[in-house]
Amino acid sequence: MKYIYIFGLLIVTNSLVACVQTMPRYEAEFGETIRNTMNAQVINPDAGNNPDPVTGIDGRAARDAVNNYQKSFAKPEPAPNVFNLGVGASSGNSQ
Repeated sequence: MKYIYIFGLLIVTNSLVACVQTMPRYEAEFGETIRNTMNAQVINPDAGNNPDPVTGIDGRAARDAVNNYQKSFAKPEPAPNVFNLGVGASSGNSQ
């Protein structure tokens, strides 16, 4: 008889636990970090409505920026070799 009460109590507690919300905080804030990151990247939300979009940069600086950008694809800088640690160097204990 004692086991029946214990078994019934386990069934009731398991049924009640199944009804508890497990992640209410996570679901309420789902995607919040992405929205915050996107909002932080927007300096001027009305930039698309600007009638003069090139205000703030002179012609010479713009030309040099475009030329440097195009040159970076024509002849990219070689990547440094980082796997040369100890290559070719003698240890000094060779006999």
